[in-house]
Amino acid sequence: MFSDNALETVLTYPRLQERLAGRPGDAAKVKKLFQEIHGEFSPTLVRAAAKFVDATFAKLYDGVNIELPEGMDFFKLREENYIILVPNHQSHADYVALTYSMFKKFEIPIRVAAGINLNVFPLGQFFGRAGAFFIRRSFTSDNLYKLTFEGYIYYLLKTGQIVEFFFEGGRTRTGKLLKPKYGLFQMILEAHSYLREKPLMFVPVSLAHEHIPEEKAHARELGGGKKVPENGTQLFKLLKLFNKRLGTIHIHFGAPIIVDGYVGDLKEATQNLAFANFKAVGRGMPITPSSLLALVMLDEPSGALTWKQIEDRAVDVIDYCRAMKIPLTPSLAGGNFRDSIRSALDMFIGNKKIEVLKREKLNQVYYAIKGERRVEVLFHKNMILHHFLVPAIINATWFNVWNGSIKDGMQLTRFLMMKRKELKYEFYLPTPKEMIQEALDIVSFALGRKFESLEECMRLSSADLYAIATRVRRFSTALAYLYEAYYISALSVKYLAEENFTQERFINVSKELFNLELEHGRIIKYPESYAVPIIKDTLIYHQNQKVIERNEDRTFRVVDHAKLDDSIEKFIRDLNDQVAINLKFNKALP
Repeated sequence: MFSDNALETVLTYPRLQERLAGRPGDAAKVKKLFQEIHGEFSPTLVRAAAKFVDATFAKLYDGVNIELPEGMDFFKLREENYIILVPNHQSHADYVALTYSMFKKFEIPIRVAAGINLNVFPLGQFFGRAGAFFIRRSFTSDNLYKLTFEGYIYYLLKTGQIVEFFFEGGRTRTGKLLKPKYGLFQMILEAHSYLREKPLMFVPVSLAHEHIPEEKAHARELGGGKKVPENGTQLFKLLKLFNKRLGTIHIHFGAPIIVDGYVGDLKEATQNLAFANFKAVGRGMPITPSSLLALVMLDEPSGALTWKQIEDRAVDVIDYCRAMKIPLTPSLAGGNFRDSIRSALDMFIGNKKIEVLKREKLNQVYYAIKGERRVEVLFHKNMILHHFLVPAIINATWFNVWNGSIKDGMQLTRFLMMKRKELKYEFYLPTPKEMIQEALDIVSFALGRKFESLEECMRLSSADLYAIATRVRRFSTALAYLYEAYYISALSVKYLAEENFTQERFINVSKELFNLELEHGRIIKYPESYAVPIIKDTLIYHQNQKVIERNEDRTFRVVDHAKLDDSIEKFIRDLNDQVAINLKFNKALP
């Protein structure tokens, strides 16, 4: 059964009325589509579900940390705005975490856009009554479905319900934020254009897990394993994890983005809105104890560090975050952050990701990430890596300034833009202007005086360069695993240069070459450098560099052998520069 009131409201949506006026026979199809989309929400079930979560899922976690902008009152905001929550998506536990937390803290039910794959008997009925409504993965060619779904959004907004959807469209497998999907943003703008009593309020929500229950599955897929189709039963598989520690879930609500209609092109307005939310979620992604630990330990190729080394490196990163206003969880922002990092270390040990190595002759204890678990730990590093792209690039920059390869502000600007271009297929990057400003902010922070231009930076003394490098040295190898992946990619293209090759052939060759290089080569040091999504992205990079072209039969061919050789040498040089940077530090810094 479904709500007649809900269907009646959907049928009043002007765009749908216009369609049915011309094609009245579609009314029966609309009713059937509505039944597919609709969740028959039940406040009674939500209260019962909250008690169920208290007794089950909540016991898997140390807690939920909710951070709100000062004065954010959803009751008041709902009276003045149509509210849309826009979180990122890391785990199936996200559905539970955000909906449960909002209900427990504010007693406000949330209507969540869920994949149609979750609408299967009997779970679909349960999820629907708990607040879900269901959306197909793709419906670009089905205009009647689109209009019906827009009508459903119209119904939710008109009845004052808070709507939530995961802007990435699916769970990230790498930990990095995925580019936003535009569909729901556009349909919300379209539906709102027929209401307009109140503005839309999009609330970016940054979700960060200390531990992801699906980490092993993600790692398998990144290595080329077949993706397991998502379904509702995966939520309940979390109950099998009572022997693991999942830590804290951090939910950071960002400053709302108010939209009162749009002017001009709908497509452009949609993209601008989607990326505004995407960037806000990225800015709000907090540094958690587990992500900080992952950053520190993965940047050591062996992963073997003493507690003192872990502590010292973590302190440097925290100091940098405080200075650059990068959000930290309360457990890291306070004075007891060392206890939080130690707790994260214990959690990784308990979850069999980190092993304890006792060296009795040295009277020392080392902690090392298990080689086969590094890809799982990389997920946590990738969650926060976008915060440190510019300081990582500055490490390479200062070294080239120091050795005379960069001689003036123009060369410095070109070098920064070249590095930006290399990363554009892995991250949504700051604009060139934003990137240069962040670089100047870092130099100002390191030297304690204001810098306004890159030309000023070219007049720095050797002592100044070392002072800057000291502040950003903890990020010197943060991007190394990516450069290794691009090196392997270029090497694979070189191997296939005499033939047309498919993407599948390229992936197989790259994996074999990576394993050989890791075992016997002089360049590859990080076992986590190989991941199928990254390797696929490198093909786009080579195409844009005009090294390869795509044929009509979807195969690839090399069109510039000299540029390919230069690319291989460049990535070797970049990786060797990182080694040189570390050697320079060992000599010059205490």
